[in-house]
Amino acid sequence: MRKLLALLCVTLLTACGFQLRGSYALPFDSLYIALPETNIVHATLKRNIEASSKTRVVYSAEDAEATLTVLADQQQKLILSLSSTGRVREFQLIRTFVFRVHDLQGRDFIPQSTVTIRRDLSYSDDQVLAKEAEEQLLWRDMQNDLVQQVMRRLSLAKPPKSASVDATPR
Repeated sequence: MRKLLALLCVTLLTACGFQLRGSYALPFDSLYIALPETNIVHATLKRNIEASSKTRVVYSAEDAEATLTVLADQQQKLILSLSSTGRVREFQLIRTFVFRVHDLQGRDFIPQSTVTIRRDLSYSDDQVLAKEAEEQLLWRDMQNDLVQQVMRRLSLAKPPKSASVDATPR
């Protein structure tokens, strides 16, 4: 009976499409991340790239096969709702990250792409410290989600088409 139950659980997990996150196959051997090395996104991306692929992160665009250029990285905190007394009841945290991946000649592996992540946060004046801590956890979670989405997009990148010369006579 136990074996049947275990087999049923395994069958259900595979039927739902569950799959452990594995390594990424990036279409370039070296990548330059055009962010300061002290930037947390740079550090997290570098750690994920080097841990889950054969690609290495280099410190110069000239040494890289591809360059990840960050065009925008914005964080916003918007008020979603107010109470009847005019106090904030709910916020929305928004992280917008715009980037492109290109080679030295400017040909795109990934054209300009935008990753937008949103999280809702309830608020209470009675729990100010707890809500501040929750907000910081949400920002950190959003950053981890951002890095995973960028990693998935990097793994789907297509090598740029080289300018080929038509050699057939006319």
